[in-house]
Amino acid sequence: MTSTAYEHPYRPAPVRLLNRLGRAGTYVGLPERLDAESLRDAAQRKTGLSDFGDDGHAEALEVLVTSINAEARLSATGRLIQRSRLTGALVQRLRIEDLLRRHPEIADIDLGKLIVITGLQRTGTTLLHRLMTSHPDIRGLSGAEALVPVPRTPDRDRAERARRRQALLAQKSISYLSPEFMAIHPISHDEPEEDVLLLDLCFMSQSAEATMHVPTYARWLESQDHTPAYEYLRRVLQVLSWQRPGGTWVLKTPHHLEYLDVLLGVFEGATVTQTHRDPRIALASFCSMVAHGRGMFSDQVDPVEIGRHWCAKAQRMVERAMAVRAASPAEQFVDVSYDDLMADPIAEVRRTCEHVGLPFDERASQAAAQYLEANPKNRFGRHDYRLGDFGLTYQIVDATFAAYREAHAIPVEGGGAEQPADEAQPGRGLGDSGVVGAVVTAVRDLRNPKAPDVDPVPDDVRIDGKTCLVTGASSGLGRAAAVELARRGGRMILACRPGRDTICDEIRRESGSESVELVEVELADLRSVHRCCDELRDRGVRIDIALLNAGLMTPAARQSPQGYDTMLAVHFLANRVMIDRWLADGVIDPSRAGDTPRIVFVSSEAHRSSADLDMERLDAFTPYGMKDAMRYYGLSKLALCTYATELSRRLNPGDGVDVAVHSLCPGGVATNIARDAPPMLKPIVNPVLRKLFRSPADAIDPVIYLCCAPEAGSSTGLYLHLMHRKQVSERASDPANGTKLWDASQVLVEASRGIR
Repeated sequence: MTSTAYEHPYRPAPVRLLNRLGRAGTYVGLPERLDAESLRDAAQRKTGLSDFGDDGHAEALEVLVTSINAEARLSATGRLIQRSRLTGALVQRLRIEDLLRRHPEIADIDLGKLIVITGLQRTGTTLLHRLMTSHPDIRGLSGAEALVPVPRTPDRDRAERARRRQALLAQKSISYLSPEFMAIHPISHDEPEEDVLLLDLCFMSQSAEATMHVPTYARWLESQDHTPAYEYLRRVLQVLSWQRPGGTWVLKTPHHLEYLDVLLGVFEGATVTQTHRDPRIALASFCSMVAHGRGMFSDQVDPVEIGRHWCAKAQRMVERAMAVRAASPAEQFVDVSYDDLMADPIAEVRRTCEHVGLPFDERASQAAAQYLEANPKNRFGRHDYRLGDFGLTYQIVDATFAAYREAHAIPVEGGGAEQPADEAQPGRGLGDSGVVGAVVTAVRDLRNPKAPDVDPVPDDVRIDGKTCLVTGASSGLGRAAAVELARRGGRMILACRPGRDTICDEIRRESGSESVELVEVELADLRSVHRCCDELRDRGVRIDIALLNAGLMTPAARQSPQGYDTMLAVHFLANRVMIDRWLADGVIDPSRAGDTPRIVFVSSEAHRSSADLDMERLDAFTPYGMKDAMRYYGLSKLALCTYATELSRRLNPGDGVDVAVHSLCPGGVATNIARDAPPMLKPIVNPVLRKLFRSPADAIDPVIYLCCAPEAGSSTGLYLHLMHRKQVSERASDPANGTKLWDASQVLVEASRGIR
């Protein structure tokens, strides 16, 4: 869930340090102001070119830079980023003018039929745009093209690689500076992007006021003739079409809503698709997005000022659009309701295509369906926002947008609730009510399972020669999995607590394999974890499949030797330390030739009903009794799922999979997880578990799938519940939470090195 503490933006530690140095100003030589002339000089030095073109961009740049210096209150990081962004735009202008000079035929390219998607921000324009561009016959603007319309090199393959690298760097930079931003507006280097980024080349777009406090520039922008900027946009689209010809162009940005008259004058015959959503929700969501965006560049974010500015701006946008539409042919426009788009997105795409005479066949339908399947809602976390945080009320918004709501019959969303129903916090599950509730939930899942969407791995799928390490292999699910992996040819390393000397012989006998070894580790004790890692390193072990299965449930709070809650230590901290050590020591080596290494965590659906992780007090020990044990168990599993998701992101930053990281909940299994239950309860608990739950041997299908299935080795980030693919909870998938947990636990990992 995204933060609503807008006045206190998240800062990675290196960025905080840079900003402190920046506040020292000239003492460390960091420039305090931007200068338009120096930006132009830098662009000319980079390219060796001098012609920027003559379309009024110089005045726009001067006004923007002056407003930034006087009003934006940028941090040192913000100044560096804006300097780089503005210089990059000037570099592109130089390259575009040079290309047009050398290839004057580009000016004769017919762009053909255009579809322009626009609407107020947060009304579904991004979803509609990306679904439209999935159509095989539609040409969209890629994120890489938007950032680099003209690459430095004329070689097409090298140019595309360079573009992708720059787009990927931009994506990673945003994720690093503001991990929560991805939950609000997912950005990907290989997704279609808004053409407002091309208008940025003229320094005449809403981008600046959406990311910085620049009221003087915003007022100036509203008073200008935008025809030269749109004519330049047309030239850039011709340049892109010359480089990569395609079908029907689809453009998209809310910016166009304010200037439909100019757009339709420059792009004659274009069809405008306008999206509509309850202004109460759209405005609140966008103000939150602006606040998070500004927080990347400035330490001073004023939510009330944002609300005031964008309420007036959005009113101007819809009123200008209504005036243009009243004077234009009705068939030039298509209206798309946000509610209809959410209910049946493919139907709305089909309707838009058919309106412009573009066939929407089975290929197009399948492509759209594939995009929806690959991009589920809230996959990067849940966006949390409230209108009142920005000094706005329903009464203010309703009065401001009354004419717009009436003209397009826009309903009140979510029954008038402060948050839309589709973004409300999910209810807490039975599993949160305690041990009995957890048992009831697990039994329900087993008795009424969802239809499996992955098949068990066939018996003839082998893993001969692969080294497998299994924690908690002396009993329960870990033992059953170790037997099956050994039977399939794996070289087994059993990581077990001391005193399990006979387990190797047992697994050799049951699997028929002699390749079974033992390494002792007490996972609750990080000193023991480091000793185990030292032993693996010194033995030259290279792990291909790591199954991190060990788990327990204490009936009451119990401290680990280092003072942590024992369940948190075993389920999360031990795994965090081991993975950190294995990667550093080469025990898991992503660069080694051969199949992709795999890391599989055994977690629990209990992570969904946990409270939020307290990142500031991750190491704190809190006494609790049997009544609260299930809650703390769920907390430790939430930490594990959040870590697994973040680990997958960090180990696989590009298009390929370097290390496959997966997690699962096996459902109710009759194991000895309750081995620490009070002696008086054990005669009751153990028979009940055996009666209600499956045996470990019957429950290992999802484990074996993630460890052995070929397709699980070429993907990452899967989560299975029984044999059903699911998304981990929104909190576990939230990149902001992942970053915070990573940073907080890194401190504990470093501290653990001192006890080795």
